[in-house]
Amino acid sequence: MRYFLPVLLFCTPLLKAQTFEQTDQPKEKFPFSITLTSMDSTREISSARLFEKGKPTVLAFWLTTCMPCQMELAAYTKNYAAWKKEMDFNMYAISTDWPERFRRIAEKADAAKWPFPVYWEGKRSFHNILPGDLNGLPQVFIFDKNGVLVWRHRRYAPGDEMLVYNKLKNLSLQTDE
Repeated sequence: MRYFLPVLLFCTPLLKAQTFEQTDQPKEKFPFSITLTSMDSTREISSARLFEKGKPTVLAFWLTTCMPCQMELAAYTKNYAAWKKEMDFNMYAISTDWPERFRRIAEKADAAKWPFPVYWEGKRSFHNILPGDLNGLPQVFIFDKNGVLVWRHRRYAPGDEMLVYNKLKNLSLQTDE
């Protein structure tokens, strides 16, 4: 027990969420060309057709087995309607679960009543093109209205959703130059 406190003090900073003002860009141009599957598996759509340019876009990556992922998406759900009244943006929850967990995606999303579109990306293509290789979930990426990656965030702690809100708010206030 006497070693617990020093270990806790040493490890706590390692567990904190990490936010990155983004300079590294994806290896492909937004909106990419990655096949996404609807959570009920009735259709496949290319991310190039789905992700709209012209307004900020939030991509929230998650797993059905990741409790912090579900906490983060619950926080977005709680604030989503108010945020949408205040500004125009796209938000997508993208599961990177393995195929054997596919059925759980719709179960989780339906039970939580997430108001934003939910998709599955089973080939793990985003891992190959996004900075950080989606190492550590949840991860959130925000693209500006021109498709430039401007911000990313790894892990989740209560209150981190306000970082997303503030970044979206700043992006919505930017005018065309």
